[in-house]
Amino acid sequence: MEIFKELNNDAIRLDIDAGTKEEMFKVLVEALVITEQIDPALPALEEVLRREAVLSTGVGNGVALPHARLENYNGFALAFGRPLQPLDVDAVDEQPADLFFMLLADKDDPGTIVKILGRLARLCDDESVRMGLRKAGTPAAVIEVFRDFESS
Repeated sequence: MEIFKELNNDAIRLDIDAGTKEEMFKVLVEALVITEQIDPALPALEEVLRREAVLSTGVGNGVALPHARLENYNGFALAFGRPLQPLDVDAVDEQPADLFFMLLADKDDPGTIVKILGRLARLCDDESVRMGLRKAGTPAAVIEVFRDFESS
């Protein structure tokens, strides 16, 4: 699976004026609704917040991978967001996050979400990917960061 093929320009939000991780999560869920990747009737934000209350999805190095598995949903949806200022996410390294990937997937297919989260974590472990995402000025540039890295 290649992340650059799964990201949709319209589900990428840059320079978001969010003051909390919850506000950031809301923006990203709304992006997935607007792009019709998820049904607005699904309790996506509630499930993400419930999951986050159990254990932070701040994986370190300024990266957060908020996610949830949803009932009555097939497939998966992925959004990327970058707030204007890093946000506290209770990350394992105690650093705020400025790179957010929202992932929603089918509750009955745990393998998909694990596979995508693992792929994102590996990619974002690379400093050049993180730097590229921080410098990207457009959604297309975000996708290009992944295309360049995944094609090499």
